[in-house]
Amino acid sequence: MRIALAPNLDKSDAVAAAQALLAMMRDAGGHAHDVRMMPTISRPEFDAFDPDILILLGGDGTILQAARFISGMRAALVGINFGKLGYLASFTVDEFRAQLPQILGGELKISQRLMLDGAIYNARNKPDGPEPRQKDLRVEPAFQCAALNDVVINAGIPFRMVQLTITINGHDTTTFRGDGLIVSTSSGSTGYNLSAGGPLISPDLNALVITPICPHSLSFRPVVVPDDTEIRITPIRVNPGTHVSFDGQVSQPLVAEQYMVVRRAKKPLRLVENPAMSHWRMLASKLHWAQSPRA
Repeated sequence: MRIALAPNLDKSDAVAAAQALLAMMRDAGGHAHDVRMMPTISRPEFDAFDPDILILLGGDGTILQAARFISGMRAALVGINFGKLGYLASFTVDEFRAQLPQILGGELKISQRLMLDGAIYNARNKPDGPEPRQKDLRVEPAFQCAALNDVVINAGIPFRMVQLTITINGHDTTTFRGDGLIVSTSSGSTGYNLSAGGPLISPDLNALVITPICPHSLSFRPVVVPDDTEIRITPIRVNPGTHVSFDGQVSQPLVAEQYMVVRRAKKPLRLVENPAMSHWRMLASKLHWAQSPRA
């Protein structure tokens, strides 16, 4: 079995822990496992080694950074938290050590986390008619990126309201004004989506959430759609600083002469679940979900 350790190099405690775990796993595994430290978190590094298990040491941001590179790979991802909440990086170092035999034995649950594919197209290539999906296949996007949590259109400088038209599966739905739009996965429902008033969704539910950011309307509420939905966003009016953010990791400008399509990515992310921290326990312990007010 090939096992890769990839710490966030900006976190000295994560690097030290990775080095200690590397020595421990080599001593315990003998020649049964090929355990290596990855010098960087990048697709070329992962492809060259092709690990069965990838252990990331950092925070949720480290997981989001790596997710773009490893979605579709056969490697199962284990996240050890050295950040704040640790929603995706759900193991502590002690929990990882305690669960290591089960992790190596493939005994822990591996969830298939839905990924998003966001593509920006030039408007001159905008397809007409009732079959946008088939026509889109003939058009190369100007920019394309994957995301695990969300794809977000932000109004940007000078922070005037933007005007966006939303089309779902080729059907026009609404044109609204506001500060932007969030398309979130179930995994990302506890992030920006939640802060913007969107719903919490169990991560094992394959769904997308469309959440407006401060809409200039009392009636535009977040909506949950099936994961095979194609969401097209056409900017009618934007700011010079309007941009699209992918998991808060990658940013790309969006201008009025372009449009955007968000769909389910072809391949999911394989994430090893921490049996000591269920989704519902995580909500209660880390977000204090449904707890009574305290004086």
